[in-house]
Amino acid sequence: MNARIASVRPWLRSLPVNHRYGCVAAAIILVLEIVCFNLPFWTAISAPAPVESPHMTLGEGLARSGAGVLRVDDPTKAYIEVSGLTDSAGAAGETVRYVRFASGSATNRDAALDDDRHPFDWALHVRIDARTADGVWHTGTDDSFHRHVRPSTYLRNRASDGPVGAVRVWIQETQGAQFAFDTLEVNAHPPLRISPVRVLAMSAVAVVFAMLRPRSRLYRIALNTHSRRQRIAFAAIIVPFAAMFVFTVWNAIWSGSSDVFHQPYSYVYDFNQYAQVADSLLHGRPWLDLPVPQALLDAANPYDVATRDRLLSQGVGDIYWDHVFFDGHWYTYFGVVPSVLLFLPYQAITSLWIEGGAWLPTPVATAVFLFGFLIFSLLLVIRIIDRFFPTISVGVVILLLVVFACGSNAWFLWLRPTFYELAPSSALMFTALGLWLWLSARRVRMPGNDGNGNGDNDDKPRWRTWTINDPALTADPEADGIRIDLRRVAFGSLCIALTLGCRATFIFSALLFLPIFADEIRAGRMLRFLGVLLPRRMRLLPWPRRGLWTTWRSDLAAMLPAAAVFAALFAYNLWRFGSPLDFGNDYQLTVTDLTRYHEPLSVLPQVLGYYLFQPPRLIDSFPWLDVPFTHVEPWQYTERMICGFLWFMPACLLIAALPAMRRTLMRHRIWGLACSLLALGVLELVFVAYKGGLDWRYVSDFGWLFSLVAAMTIPAIFEWSANRRFLFSVGQARLARIAVCVVVALVFATMLMTIAGTFVPSKISPLIRTNPTAYYAVRSWFVW
Repeated sequence: MNARIASVRPWLRSLPVNHRYGCVAAAIILVLEIVCFNLPFWTAISAPAPVESPHMTLGEGLARSGAGVLRVDDPTKAYIEVSGLTDSAGAAGETVRYVRFASGSATNRDAALDDDRHPFDWALHVRIDARTADGVWHTGTDDSFHRHVRPSTYLRNRASDGPVGAVRVWIQETQGAQFAFDTLEVNAHPPLRISPVRVLAMSAVAVVFAMLRPRSRLYRIALNTHSRRQRIAFAAIIVPFAAMFVFTVWNAIWSGSSDVFHQPYSYVYDFNQYAQVADSLLHGRPWLDLPVPQALLDAANPYDVATRDRLLSQGVGDIYWDHVFFDGHWYTYFGVVPSVLLFLPYQAITSLWIEGGAWLPTPVATAVFLFGFLIFSLLLVIRIIDRFFPTISVGVVILLLVVFACGSNAWFLWLRPTFYELAPSSALMFTALGLWLWLSARRVRMPGNDGNGNGDNDDKPRWRTWTINDPALTADPEADGIRIDLRRVAFGSLCIALTLGCRATFIFSALLFLPIFADEIRAGRMLRFLGVLLPRRMRLLPWPRRGLWTTWRSDLAAMLPAAAVFAALFAYNLWRFGSPLDFGNDYQLTVTDLTRYHEPLSVLPQVLGYYLFQPPRLIDSFPWLDVPFTHVEPWQYTERMICGFLWFMPACLLIAALPAMRRTLMRHRIWGLACSLLALGVLELVFVAYKGGLDWRYVSDFGWLFSLVAAMTIPAIFEWSANRRFLFSVGQARLARIAVCVVVALVFATMLMTIAGTFVPSKISPLIRTNPTAYYAVRSWFVW
């Protein structure tokens, strides 16, 4: 064996580095696929033959509920027992390694009962107990499977490794649950299975590692935004998300699932609020067309939780959860902009052939905004790099895209594109688009082209985005050849202002106008009335001696679109609640009476600690992460979170290197923007923690800001490393290489946490419930 390995090594070393890596990766994938992921097959080879015609009995807690369907009547007695097991010699007792749960072909249509109290389960939580020869029952461990994922139906007997005389499969579901059942195959042998999806996933991991490892060739290829090949490569990033977008839209349109949920003596959960706002606007009324119970109108304080609970216990219906109740009508406190831009046109257009028009499914709108955010966030990051780090490599750009995409929380919004995710999704898209437009507004003049390829027609100059390699901005446009594209300024201001009507907390991003256009203000070419307030040493001298309002065109482009949006939103609030600044938040019917509730300041440190530093809870089974316990005293609104942001986004730990990178960032004219993003992120974090409480959705408010700061720090670290690798001592060169390895390792850790967090079963709207087939398919890879 050693001789064979020794003969392979010279051949492997003779290959180019890329081919060598490919051979090693292929070998590892082959071993993992055939050996590791097929351990159930290898460990069951020596197991006894399957038990033919097993004797099965149903526990008293199970009952027949249709052809091939069982129902749980009593969870304490809901089991299926196989007894009378004998070995090959006929002796009592048989070693049972696997039991396959065969569901048969029955579906929910075969079930005898069909209502909310008798759901039909396609995935089951079970436990296998075993009785040994001495008559003692041994308790196994909890397990689960999905009937459409065949590998998951092979259940490992972990109760006893020796001979057993009987096994019981306990059905750990709630009373009334129904499920399909055909038979139990005792000592079933899992087959050797080569999964193309699994091989493709491992190949993708190998490719990503090859692309982003510290010695990758991509770190030696300079970014060129004018290269057709690089543009196609970056556009390819969008392809899988475009497929997800099409699937989400198709599933939302054709699934026909209702967004209204109601049970007797409970609230009505209506998630059509955006569509109802559009319908109300089309009919010229500010309130939603929803019934209001008289008992709620007559209540002394309808916002009191005890009062509402009493009304519900009395059978009063039509009390809508998370709706605004004001002056005898129902409203919504969620932003009106998505309704105006998507829901209203959809209903108006479909009314041409459908009476009253159709309502746009909320998941479709959420998917539209998330897909738009994906595109514009890609453009935003590349614009920042192209403007401030024009000589950076393609590999570093990919690292930045990964950090920003993971830290913005967009992936988890996409996993549940429902009602509550629409507000942050739309706000993220408009913020990314607005910042991209602002950062593209400064244009530099290029030589013209007369159409004959001579390039001698300077009377028709072309303009491109300014970079730090171009001449610095001065107070004289004719001297520096730089102009401000007022259309981009205006549309950028419009997009940023629209965030107030999506999710109001994002409106703070308007403050980024100041660092982005700081040079224009200092040069007196925009917002001159602010520039005169600056000390003379901070101005870009000399200033032309003109009045304060000589920049009125650029000032109007910056402020007029935002003023128009604010005026429209304030008028809408005045129409609804009688006050332009009242968005209706205090009148919502939710977990507490917000008209009287005041957030206790003492909980702020607790919530901030959870948001940033709460470690994940490690478990001994897939996905090895679970939701930790978060206790807040006194009470504040909290929801389940996977972990703190810095645990989930370890790449943001690079922000700690920001002071050390100060000179590099100042040389690249991005220090002020990075500090502004960091300060704004802290402001958003404190505001959300104090006013909103603890919720994973709220990470979207500040996560993109911290991630963008980390993304700006990464190219500075790479530049610092490149300078010290060749110009200083051996120790400095080693330190520079370590710094690069740390950056890459943190980015890989960030991707790993994002992937693992996708499968956490206890988080809000987990994948095990939204897409159980995908969850159990991946889970079956790691259950042996």
